[in-house]
Amino acid sequence: SSKSDGGALRSLSEYVADMKEGQKAIYYLAADSTEAAKKMPFLEKLVKDGYEVLYLTEPIDEVAVTNLVKFDEKDLVDVSKEDLDLETSEEEKAKEEETAKEFKPFTDWLAEVYGAKVEKVVVSNRLADTPCVLVTSKFGWSANMERIMKAQAMGDARAMEYMRGKRIMEINPESAVMQQLKQKFEQNKDDEVARRMADVCFDTALLTSGFALEDPMEFATNVYKLMGEDGGSAPSSEAVEPEVV
Repeated sequence: SSKSDGGALRSLSEYVADMKEGQKAIYYLAADSTEAAKKMPFLEKLVKDGYEVLYLTEPIDEVAVTNLVKFDEKDLVDVSKEDLDLETSEEEKAKEEETAKEFKPFTDWLAEVYGAKVEKVVVSNRLADTPCVLVTSKFGWSANMERIMKAQAMGDARAMEYMRGKRIMEINPESAVMQQLKQKFEQNKDDEVARRMADVCFDTALLTSGFALEDPMEFATNVYKLMGEDGGSAPSSEAVEPEVV
């Protein structure tokens, strides 16, 4: 878990015994390995606030926990799914609602840019440092389960499409990257650079959230173009002859 020393195993009973005062749920995250789980952005606010997160690193773990639903009257909550309740105070909730209202024109624009790739775009309550993350709907597969099922040789493509969780983009309103993108949107929502930045944010969120990159070449092209546009200079499509001294 996020509090285990040297990767020591933790039982659900031990987790419950060590829960924070007032904590109502058991938090978990499924990943390929403990090291991979530790680096995932879903954990940022939870770990910062002192919550323990169980790491499920075997394929059967996620299946078992998903079917268990509760343990010792505590809900088992996948931190990579939508609507994560961090048991915040009324004052904090009011602040989150105000921020969401302020960012609504921006999140609506991002949803328009992404189209069918996401169900919606919302302000996140789980991020501390990462600009954005992709979470899945409550009743669909997580990114980890989607990856496992794709690897099955006899996988049913129709069943995969049905069970795959709908993706929700969550943005960090305190991130410098998101604030810069929001500023570009407010200056000109049709700006090509702003839309390219939005696309790169989506693709990086795919990677950091455990999904496979859908179009690596498009991602690379957008990154190279943004590198060329750094400092406000427009990229040239023409090759530049090296200067011979």
